[in-house]
Amino acid sequence: MDKFINKLRNNSLFFKLTLIILVSSICISAITAFTIMNISKKVFINNFSVTNTKSLNEIKDNSADLNDKLISLMNTVNDSWAFRRYLSEYDTSMIDLSNIIYNMKQHLKNDTANLNARDVDFLLIGVNNSTYIGSSALLTTPINEIKKDKITKNSLLNPDKLLYQYNNSGFNSLTTHRNVIVATKVLHDQRTKQQFGMLYISINENTFKKLYSNFTTKSNDVAVISTDGTIVSSNKENVIGTIDKPLLNIAKTIATDNLKFKNVKLNDKNYTILAEYMPIYNFYLVNLIDTNLALEDMYNIKEIVLNCGLIIAISVSILFVITRKTINPLRVLVKEMSRITEGDFNNHINLAGSSEIRKLSSSFNFMLDDLNNYVEKLLIAQKEQRKLELSALQMQINPHFIYNTLASIKLLVLKEDKEKASETINSFISLLQNTISETSETITVEQEIENLKNYVFINETRCGDNIKVNFHVFEQCINYRLPKLVLQPFIENALFHAFSGNEEGRIHVFISIKNNNLLCEIIDNGIGIEETQLQSLYSSPTSKHIHFTGIGIKNVDNRIKLLYGNDYGVTITSKINVGTTINVSLPLINKPSTN
Repeated sequence: MDKFINKLRNNSLFFKLTLIILVSSICISAITAFTIMNISKKVFINNFSVTNTKSLNEIKDNSADLNDKLISLMNTVNDSWAFRRYLSEYDTSMIDLSNIIYNMKQHLKNDTANLNARDVDFLLIGVNNSTYIGSSALLTTPINEIKKDKITKNSLLNPDKLLYQYNNSGFNSLTTHRNVIVATKVLHDQRTKQQFGMLYISINENTFKKLYSNFTTKSNDVAVISTDGTIVSSNKENVIGTIDKPLLNIAKTIATDNLKFKNVKLNDKNYTILAEYMPIYNFYLVNLIDTNLALEDMYNIKEIVLNCGLIIAISVSILFVITRKTINPLRVLVKEMSRITEGDFNNHINLAGSSEIRKLSSSFNFMLDDLNNYVEKLLIAQKEQRKLELSALQMQINPHFIYNTLASIKLLVLKEDKEKASETINSFISLLQNTISETSETITVEQEIENLKNYVFINETRCGDNIKVNFHVFEQCINYRLPKLVLQPFIENALFHAFSGNEEGRIHVFISIKNNNLLCEIIDNGIGIEETQLQSLYSSPTSKHIHFTGIGIKNVDNRIKLLYGNDYGVTITSKINVGTTINVSLPLINKPSTN
C-alpha cells in the first residue's frame, strides 16, 4: 500500500487528480445523503406532527367524557336533598339517618355505575364534619388536615368551579400514597346559596394514562401539566409530581401562537414538542418526540454509509483507470521538461506520441528559443533603462535653484561675508558632486545626511535660519545604503510648506533600525495637513514652485516599492497645528551598489 501511495505522489498531477476525484466523490455522496436525510427529516416531522396532533385531539376528546361523568356526579350530590341533610344537619335520629343514607345510595346508583370504583373514588365532607366515601375504603387522613390542605383552600377561592388539582396521595385507604388528580367542588344549597359541604373526587393517575397508553413509544412521550408546571400524569412515572416550568412555557407558547409544533433542545436532546390546552381541566397535554430516536427507526445509518462507500469505490476505480491512461503520456512529457529547471534553456524536447503531445513538444521548443532571445534583450534593456533613469534623476536639479543659490553667494560676496560665502560654495559644490557626478544608484546614510546638511545650509543662506533642522542618526546606521535623493523631497516640502510666514520651526530627522528595517523619520512641528489634502501630497511635483529636483513624494514611494517591494515605502501622518511625521521604510543594505 505504501509503495502504491509513493508512486502516486511521484506522479504529482495524477496523484492530485486521483485525490480530487476521491474527495469529490465523497463530498457529493455525503452532501446527497445529508440533503435527502434532511428533507426526509422535515417531511417526517411534519407528517408525524399532523398524525400526533390528531391523536392529541382524540385524547383530549376522550378526557372530556370523564369530566362529563364527574360533573354528573357533582350535580347529583349538589341537588340531592338527602346529601344536603346528611352533610348539614347535626341532630338526626337513627331512623331518619338510615332513611337519608338509603336515599343517598339510590341517588348515586346511575353515577357510580358509570365510574370505575378502582380508579375513581369520592369523598364528601359536610359542614357538620360528616363524611361519606363512595367506596368501601377507609378514611386515612384526618378531616381537619383535609380542610387545611391547599386543595381545599384553592377550591374555596373558586367556589363555583370544578377544580382539578394534583396530589401525591389520596385521602382514603385505596388512594393513599398514590398519584391522584383530585377534583373538588364546594356544595351549595340551590335555594339558600348556603355551603353545606365539599366534594373530593380522587382520580387515579392511571385513569389519564389509559387515555394515551397506546400512543407512547420509546421516542414518543406524553405529559399532562397543570398551570403551575406540575406534571400530573406521564408515561414516565419518575417525572410525575415534578415541576417543569420550561416545558410549561413551551406548551403555552404553542397553544397561544397556534403553532403546529416547536423544535427545542432539552437536557442536551433534540425534541419536537406538540401541545394542546385542555380548558376543562385547565391542563396542558404535551407530546414530546425525541427527534434522534424517532429518526433512528427511519434511517439505517450503517446501510447508508455502506452504500455510499460502495458507490464511491466503483466511481473512483473507473475514473482511476481512465485518468491513468489519459495522463501517462503527459507525465512522460513533464518528466522530460523538468530537466530544464537547472536554467538550460537550450534543452529541446522531441517526443513521439499523440498529435497533442507532438504539438506541445514543438511549441515548447519554439518557446525556449523565443525565451532565450527575450531574456537577452530584456537584460540589456533593463541595464540601459536603469542608467537612463539615474541620469535623468541627476539632471532634474531645477535651474532656478542654481540661479538663486549663486545669487545668494554673490550677495554674500558683496556684503564681504567671505567665510559664509566660501561655506555656501563648498556646500553647493558637494551637493552637485553627490547629485550629478555620482553615478551609483544608492549611497550610504552618512553621505545622504551630508547632502541633506548641505541642502539645508544653502536654504538657510537663501531664506534665513528661522527653521532649524536637527539630525539624529544611530551610529550603526551610517554604513547602510539607501536610494539617492530619497529623503531630500521631504525636507524640501517641510521647509517650504510646513510653516507659515516667518515663524520659527523645528524639523527633526531620525534614522534608526526597527523591526530589521532601516527607518527614516522626518518630523516637523508645523501647521499640519488636513486629512483631505494628504492624498494630494502623492502627486508629483508637490507644489507649483519646484525648489531643487521636483521629485514628488509619489515618485519616491514608487521608486522604493519598485526597488524593494510593497513591504517598503512612505507613510504620512499629520495633525493640524501639531505637525507632520513622515516614515520612510527601507531594507537593511550594506553592500555597495553596482551599476
